[in-house]
Amino acid sequence: MVEGGGWCGLRPSHFYATSTDVVAIEHDLGRIEQRYREITMPAGILFGASDRVLGIDIHGWPVMEKISGLHFEPVEGLGHMPQFVEPERVVAFIERIADRAFAPKSDTGS
Repeated sequence: MVEGGGWCGLRPSHFYATSTDVVAIEHDLGRIEQRYREITMPAGILFGASDRVLGIDIHGWPVMEKISGLHFEPVEGLGHMPQFVEPERVVAFIERIADRAFAPKSDTGS
């Protein structure tokens, strides 16, 4: 609850937002997944291989086949909320993906 950020989920506004997401996911997830192949910008997923909420075999590895050029980084021993447990790792991961997304385009002309 403390190290994993669980207490944060009990704040009334966060509890309401999470509950709303859980209800909406049943309706929206299928449509979202159908559009993964449309993602053309650099993208990445940092996935806690020990996540007990989202299984890596269902919500992790298969996404690599759906998003071209996806940077998928599974982390052993990391669970569902890496931003609370290893914030430095998450920031470094975001910075690596952002560097790819905003890298200067190579000159392919003349």
